[in-house]
Amino acid sequence: MAVILPDFGGTAAHTRCFLHTVNLVAKSLLRQFDEPKSRDDDHEKSDDDEPNVDGHSENERMDSDVLPGDDVDGFVDETEFLTHDARKSLQQNIRPVKLVLVKLRKLAFKVIHSTTKLLPAWHNILQEQGRPVTNIPRDVATRWNSTFDMLAYVLKHRRAVDAMTQQRDLGLRDLELSDHEWLIVDQLRNVLKVRGVGV
Repeated sequence: MAVILPDFGGTAAHTRCFLHTVNLVAKSLLRQFDEPKSRDDDHEKSDDDEPNVDGHSENERMDSDVLPGDDVDGFVDETEFLTHDARKSLQQNIRPVKLVLVKLRKLAFKVIHSTTKLLPAWHNILQEQGRPVTNIPRDVATRWNSTFDMLAYVLKHRRAVDAMTQQRDLGLRDLELSDHEWLIVDQLRNVLKVRGVGV
């Protein structure tokens, strides 16, 4: 470009495309709600490794679903620049959002991996409510819009999610969402609803 346009600023004039910028911003926003990975174990996490927020374990966002070409550069962990007290205050403030995401990620994981009990129960509930038989979308670490898709799906299927988590025999009562937690789901979905075109 500098050969064709002598006044071209070179790398100083380089900008990322708008969609890539939106993607990085959304990933940075969502990253604060992820559970930190243990620094003392560098082994690859399996689908059975489940971090924990107050006894609610979660299969982490699907890091194993990183696709070739996924761009994870550009991340700056802003919390590293906070004081200890400011970081602690931030963690306390975002804790309710973390807990909601932990519950939904774990629900999606448990249902899809319990092909003999939970998955048929989920499909039965959807059929009883006159809805098409579909599965809760999984949350993929490098696809910020997968979090939006999961939140939008559970909001649309709130009655089914409530029915599923309220059945004692299914063992999902600890994943039941309160009215306040449903409000958090709605608010976070609205924050992520910036995608006007496919990312």
